[in-house]
Amino acid sequence: MDGDALDVEFLLAAAAHEIGSLRGDRRLTPLLGSRGAALRDHLLDLIGAVEHRMTQAPPATAPHIVRRAFARSLRQSIVMLQGAHAALPWLAATRTPTVNLGSLYITEECARILVGTNVDLVVVPDPEFMYSTTSWPWSAVVNSTSGFTPSNTRRPIVLNYPLSDADRLLLHPIFAHELGHASVDEHQLVSAVETELANDPAFTAALQSKVNDMASNHWPALPPTQISGIIRARLHSWTEELLCDHLAIEAVGPSFMWSFVLFVLPLGYGEPGEAHPPTTVRIKLALDHLTRRGWRPYMARVAPDITSWIDQIAGDAAGVLEPPFDFLRDQLVSHANVLQDVAMQRSGSGALDAHRSEPQADEAADLISRLILPVGLNTPLDPRAILLGGWQHAFQEHGDTPSGLVDALDDRRLQELVGKAIEMSTVASAWKAGA
Repeated sequence: MDGDALDVEFLLAAAAHEIGSLRGDRRLTPLLGSRGAALRDHLLDLIGAVEHRMTQAPPATAPHIVRRAFARSLRQSIVMLQGAHAALPWLAATRTPTVNLGSLYITEECARILVGTNVDLVVVPDPEFMYSTTSWPWSAVVNSTSGFTPSNTRRPIVLNYPLSDADRLLLHPIFAHELGHASVDEHQLVSAVETELANDPAFTAALQSKVNDMASNHWPALPPTQISGIIRARLHSWTEELLCDHLAIEAVGPSFMWSFVLFVLPLGYGEPGEAHPPTTVRIKLALDHLTRRGWRPYMARVAPDITSWIDQIAGDAAGVLEPPFDFLRDQLVSHANVLQDVAMQRSGSGALDAHRSEPQADEAADLISRLILPVGLNTPLDPRAILLGGWQHAFQEHGDTPSGLVDALDDRRLQELVGKAIEMSTVASAWKAGA
């Protein structure tokens, strides 16, 4: 029976087994340096929280409802412990990173800008062909264990990327979007947007009108309160995705747009989802943000035909959408400035500046064309400007066309050169700062 003496005995043994397996794994040994340390400490906090729970086992004379609650607590703990085994390869990856080191440096810089300095970024490959981010993976057990105080206060961020993309540096600006999810969570950015919308009488009137329309013409079986909840939940998800796009633009500029088109456009065009806006809408809003931040002249100069093509895609954002997706699209487009403002406030002085970065990108592209490591002739270039210069050279080398975008991904020499330049620029800047 769930929660009887034998069940609890079994669960205690199973939990102890999982803890022993984790503690005995050599990959859990202390790490050199700080990368991965917070993730390891968070895992140890999980183990400590479960051990604390185990000491709270009720006596056999306790009411059945108490023993059953304890058994369910242990089952939750065991599931978390079993899932924690996935972190052991992550910790091993911090010792021997599989992603380009220059890409890792630039991604860590984006994490500091978008999330904060108190983060631990672990970048690991995933057999699944997708990018994703996980923060505080075991907080459900650690934070809900009464009487247990975790030791780790530094946010661990596990960033997964497709195994096939380890050396595809031109796609790695997508990392900045993934870090946006940690930023949104850490700084309650969706709530900031929702507050602005709630204070806009035009939005609240439009929402009520859409709820009434859905109740009358589309979802008559649902009460208005449920319809409103569904719409708000979808709006919440769309807002988060769009904020992550805007945060990525703040961090890496047009590099994000080009990598986004390369990765996402083959997966979908104008189709809306409950969690993701149509690609056309995302591209339109991203273009609007890039224009506001002064990047449009640079994009039109280095890749005029690709920019024109992307403009055409953005034009399709106004196409017909089924309700209530049409409401989500229309409201977010009309409140684009709110999304931009929230992202700009978060990035602050860390945002990539178009006027300062454009000449550096030109210098990097010129050096690459001469097969010279584009670290900088007189002073180390901004790593994010070097990345822009890599893209700039890619357009020159492979063509200012949609197919040229794809061909650039196969240019391993270019991406290795850009990665090494970012690595050396980061090292040189750190050396100068410490001199």
